[in-house]
Amino acid sequence: MTGPTFATNATTPTAPPKAPKPATRPGEKPDDGAGMRVFIYLKLHWLMIAFCGTLLGGAGALAAWELLASKYESYGMLQVSSVPTTLANQNNPQQARTDFLTYLKTLSALVKSEFVLNAALRDMKDLPTIKAQKNPTKYLDEELVVSWTEGSEVIRITFRGHEPEDAKRIVDAVQKAFIEQVVERKAHEMRDFLVKVEESQLKIKKILEAKAPKPTVPGAPGVVHTGGVGPVVPPAPGAGLPPVPGLLPQDIIDRANPSILINEIVARRREVEQLPLTISDYKRREAVLREKLEAIQKSATPKLIEDMIDKDQDVVTAKIRANISHREWKRIESTSNPPYPPAVVELKAAYEADEKRWAELRAEKLKTYEGARRLEEAKKVATELEEIIRTIQRHQEQLNLAKESRARAEKRLMELPIPTDKSGNPLTQVKFEDKHPYQTDDSDLQTIDSVYRRLILQQQLLKLEVESPPRVTILQPASAPTQKDTKKQAMGTAFAGILGFVLMVLGVIGYETMSRRVSSLADVKSSVPVPVVGVIPCVPNDTTAAGAGGRDPVKRAAANEAIDKLRAYVSQTWLSRGATTIAVTSPIADEGKAFAAFGLASSLAQAGYKTLVVDFDLREPALHSYAGVPNLAGVCELLRAETDMRSAVQFLPSGLHLLPAGKWSDEARKAATGDKLEAVLAKMKEPYDCVVIHGHALLTVAESVEVARRCEVVLVCAKYRETATPLLKRAAERIATMEIPYSGVVYIGSTDGEALC
Repeated sequence: MTGPTFATNATTPTAPPKAPKPATRPGEKPDDGAGMRVFIYLKLHWLMIAFCGTLLGGAGALAAWELLASKYESYGMLQVSSVPTTLANQNNPQQARTDFLTYLKTLSALVKSEFVLNAALRDMKDLPTIKAQKNPTKYLDEELVVSWTEGSEVIRITFRGHEPEDAKRIVDAVQKAFIEQVVERKAHEMRDFLVKVEESQLKIKKILEAKAPKPTVPGAPGVVHTGGVGPVVPPAPGAGLPPVPGLLPQDIIDRANPSILINEIVARRREVEQLPLTISDYKRREAVLREKLEAIQKSATPKLIEDMIDKDQDVVTAKIRANISHREWKRIESTSNPPYPPAVVELKAAYEADEKRWAELRAEKLKTYEGARRLEEAKKVATELEEIIRTIQRHQEQLNLAKESRARAEKRLMELPIPTDKSGNPLTQVKFEDKHPYQTDDSDLQTIDSVYRRLILQQQLLKLEVESPPRVTILQPASAPTQKDTKKQAMGTAFAGILGFVLMVLGVIGYETMSRRVSSLADVKSSVPVPVVGVIPCVPNDTTAAGAGGRDPVKRAAANEAIDKLRAYVSQTWLSRGATTIAVTSPIADEGKAFAAFGLASSLAQAGYKTLVVDFDLREPALHSYAGVPNLAGVCELLRAETDMRSAVQFLPSGLHLLPAGKWSDEARKAATGDKLEAVLAKMKEPYDCVVIHGHALLTVAESVEVARRCEVVLVCAKYRETATPLLKRAAERIATMEIPYSGVVYIGSTDGEALC
């Protein structure tokens, strides 16, 4: 094959004048179909989403099933009496309950105390739930729930666990340990204290028996005379009163120490004297509050509320309607003479009805607002008045009780035997004229005797308290375990399973949104303002059925047809207007520019154009591999002036002429600019109808800008799933700044449907 004839003169040819820049096609409108892009992303990664989502969702569902496992709940209840039910407290059944809340809190804390839990663990150490814990005491303290309702006498002990039988046994064991360690221990301590009181009582009794003098008058047992005529001292308990059948303990105490009755009578008399004064004072305060309530009810309506009512929308509307009726009535009346026609009478009646409606509406609104205000003020006074009334009633009850207690004490005192002197005669008066000298033995005896009396009283009260029912009892043992919140476990498991797929979908969408790789023809059109001049439905270097190198003849034929459509567009649109040099580039490397350049050049050669394809990607040449020839001397050698154009061009069987890249060096990089580059490009264009230049990536290598700026046409390649839309947009903007006459985008890797555009 005869090669072309190249110019041999050394002068640098001037570049042909560029054709006027035609009006470019307006850019496509940005694609706002975010939903479509999301659908494309899911379609691209559906297999990974299905596989990884299944793994992640399954792991999440398993974790949720275990973590949200529905536990079995068992609970027991303890009843705590708000008032201690002791036999020694029957005279005061309405004991105050001010300390009951504190008592409940104390018992609730004791249920989860360490000594109670340790005692409970001794009865359930063989349970699987307890064996699985490293620190069972801490586990019980965290899992046991002790609660109560305010105003209730019930303490609820709740435990939740995965084993129903273990939950029931744990609640029973904690209840049992609490009764043993708290309730029964307190009763045992009271019994021990009672024993100590009885021992102390016996010791003091022996002391009294040793020190007490013998009765001086037969028949007057236990009367101790201190000498002379002085106060009568009650008999010492050591001397003892003879047992009298039918006497109650209170009677024994009254006879042993009548001063108790005397003190009670004095105290009750003081209450009877003071309480009426207190009641009178509270009644005066009650009268004042009642007067205040009446004043609130009779108080005048404040001007502020009346102004607010007059500005109310409904009242204003009614007033305006009444005014309109009045004006209409007066207008008609002024034009008529008596007797007035029926129309005037009707207008007057309408005015009076509107006026009445306005007055009623205003009064109703005023009553509503004023009633709310008065009610708010009356509530405070009524609350205070109610408290005063309750206080008066309470003091009145105390007064009645004091009168009754004084009467009972006076009656018991009158029933006591009259004291006698040494001769056994009733002692009606005490003579203080005969002084008796002070004796220390009598004082010691009286002191010991008073201590002994208190011990007797304390002993009797302790006996009654020990024999009384316990204040805390088991109201209900552990209930049958029930499983709750199964719906929560199922929903949590389903949610965790779905969440795995959702996370994968969000991850894919987030990754694709950040990378913004070209996934469709719409992405390309929305990214650049220049037209898409070629759409090739194949993937370069792909040997599968869908690739350009695949074995599927249909796919290969579709790819060839798309390249021929690109050649037709280039030849009819640009070559026909005088363009001869076509640069094929891409934003970055490996985006199909070599495939597009070689395919376009081959199609032009087959169409009858004398075509030269130049591999100007000096760093990573690729056209020689598409042509199946070695990378011999080429562009680098031309730039270094080591060879000439005739020797460097290789002739292919298809009629295409190829100028390979040659051997790269730093000298070639320095020469690929300015006049040397102008001269080399001019020699390339002389004998050919069209020169297709496969250049470097536009955004990564400086020489690509130098080459593109000296070409009439620049084609930017965008590869499916390789090109990022921001980089593609940046490359298009760079081309626009260089004022290249013609430019376009070639989309490689489209679908068959997109290739039909």
